[in-house]
Amino acid sequence: MADAGVVRVAAAALARATAPGSDLCGPFRETFGVTGAAVSTLGGPLGTGTVCSSDAESSRRDEIQFDLGEGPCWQAHQTGQAVVESDLVTSPSRAWPAAAAALTAAGVASVAAFPLSYGRLDLGAVDLYSDERRELDDVEVDQATTLACIAGRSVLTRALDALAAGDDSLFPTSFPREVHQASGMVMMQLGVGVDEALLVIRGHAWSSGRPLREVASEIVLHRLDFS
Repeated sequence: MADAGVVRVAAAALARATAPGSDLCGPFRETFGVTGAAVSTLGGPLGTGTVCSSDAESSRRDEIQFDLGEGPCWQAHQTGQAVVESDLVTSPSRAWPAAAAALTAAGVASVAAFPLSYGRLDLGAVDLYSDERRELDDVEVDQATTLACIAGRSVLTRALDALAAGDDSLFPTSFPREVHQASGMVMMQLGVGVDEALLVIRGHAWSSGRPLREVASEIVLHRLDFS
């Protein structure tokens, strides 16, 4: 269980993290002793993207879930409930099998995800990654859930401040432009709809162990053709 004083310090730090570039991930990593943390928005008005990551590896692990369209962050976001998987290696989640396999291959031994929200607004999720088995107890789950709500308020404040200033750089698109272009090309190559085209690209990226953006770039540059 995280010390109550440490949790209060983390809460205060997250409440202050309303300026672009301020740290939303460090308080989670330091409070719960995990390897890394990431805060992401998932669809809706803020788009899909990583708002903050404690390190490059955590950012990549978030990207795996974006590419596959499944994983603990999506489950936490869609259900509004904490998702705790303390042993991905021997007991992978059945709710997101592809993401479980990919995260395990990326060195994740355990993961927990918490809804990033404010009031009735569902914004995204906070992911906590551990390279070793790490089991959060019920009190820690409650603490992390509360901290995620505070982080959600700060993320929303950032977005509203940016909107008022006419700056849309904090609003990531659901997918980079190249992915949209690649989807259109695969639609023409295979004669399918946009959802099916994106599924083909995602499947190829996952099976080849490469980022979605990299595969999309190859399609746009005519180096990869599914016809």
